Amino acid sequence: MHTKAAHNAARHLLAAIACGLAIPGGAAAAQPAMSKAGIPAFDEAMLAPDYWIGRLPAPDAVLLDAPATAAQRAAAYAPGGGFVDVRKLPATLTRDQVLDWIRGAQQQTPVKLAVDDAGHPVGPDTLQVLRDATAAGQVAATAPARYGLAVRRAPLRTYPSDRVFYASLDQPDVESLTAGTLFPGEPVLVAHMSADGRWLLAVTTQGPAWVRADDIAIGTADAVFGYAALPPGRVVTGDHVVTVHTRDLPALSQLDLDMGVALPRADVPPDQPVNGASPYASWPVRLPVRQADGSLAIRPALIRRSADTAPGYLPLTRANIIRQSFKLLGERYGWGHQFDARDCSGLVAETYRSMGLLLQHSSGLQGTSTALKHRVFTAADTHAARVKAVREAEVGDLVVVPGHVLMIIGHVNGEPYVIQDVPYAVFKDPATGALRRTKLNQVSVTPLLPLYADDEKTYVDAMTSLVQPTRR
Repeated sequence: MHTKAAHNAARHLLAAIACGLAIPGGAAAAQPAMSKAGIPAFDEAMLAPDYWIGRLPAPDAVLLDAPATAAQRAAAYAPGGGFVDVRKLPATLTRDQVLDWIRGAQQQTPVKLAVDDAGHPVGPDTLQVLRDATAAGQVAATAPARYGLAVRRAPLRTYPSDRVFYASLDQPDVESLTAGTLFPGEPVLVAHMSADGRWLLAVTTQGPAWVRADDIAIGTADAVFGYAALPPGRVVTGDHVVTVHTRDLPALSQLDLDMGVALPRADVPPDQPVNGASPYASWPVRLPVRQADGSLAIRPALIRRSADTAPGYLPLTRANIIRQSFKLLGERYGWGHQFDARDCSGLVAETYRSMGLLLQHSSGLQGTSTALKHRVFTAADTHAARVKAVREAEVGDLVVVPGHVLMIIGHVNGEPYVIQDVPYAVFKDPATGALRRTKLNQVSVTPLLPLYADDEKTYVDAMTSLVQPTRR
């Protein structure tokens, strides 16, 4: 039914997919006063991590020790855990399997492929061009699997194309072919090549997707998985860290490393230069490099000692959960890690990855993974029961609604607050009773209970799961 209400509901649903809103319907709580920033019950002091850490009774208590976090990482690759164990995929690929992965790549985003970046509708001809680029008709009956490591932060795509598409031009922050991101050192199985030879169909820990061929170095299974299995010698604990500039090895010069990326140590003589610089004031690490013929080599690189890194995963404490998530505060929203940034699931995944826990690449998987403890909510759960649950939620718990995830950072006067990466936040203006849509487009701190999807349902009433990553 093409009514104004139906049109608005559709817009709200798309925003939900973009980690901004929930699905409509339900009861609402009284609205606290609105700040000048358009957020109710908010004070600028709340933007400091110490504000929340200082409210905790035992902020530095270890919630899960190293064996427990290792067990969680293993469970993430077990059935229902949400991660693909690339090592266990068949070494000989069949045509049916590869074609299934080509189709699977196209399902790696919920965003409709409707218009191009000029606003022209996507018709059958454009879709056929994208399908032809996959070279599905050239898949061999059987072929050996190839393996590789990502050599840089690499965008994943649902089709082998750099073309840009959207569900609508008024949602430019949510690109239709975006399927996620690979990080340096991540292993992949290479299943197929695009028609133009510029893209590889890669099966990653997130599933199948297309990645540019020059972002992957091809090696033997032993070399690829041997590197991936090495213990972390340095873990990135800042929002971004870059390797030291070098002219000697440009591929490893100022390489961007995201929070939670773990790199093996490079054992180098302290008096011998690494890529033209002494290692004595830096941390030597090992990184994959793509050689001229596309093959894999492992080379040392340097990370400044002053950079925000750690010798291993950080202890899983509530103080560290807050500190790590707040390092991303104010970062621009990036659907599927676009714009060198993160989205809602990326925010919480990288926060926990820096402490050794693996969270899935989508809010939906985070809310259902068997590797994480969670409480499921259905239509049978009352508003009062939902409010009680979030008021009792602990720092680090995740509130999952359709298309979005938020993380509890504490309570003020018994009311829960969250950090979230979100395009928009919707609250009811206490002065007028009308909904106020505040464009945040960044990692933000907000109260949870006043958040609305529309005039009928709050986030709490849309909640499908309350995830408890810090508990076993």
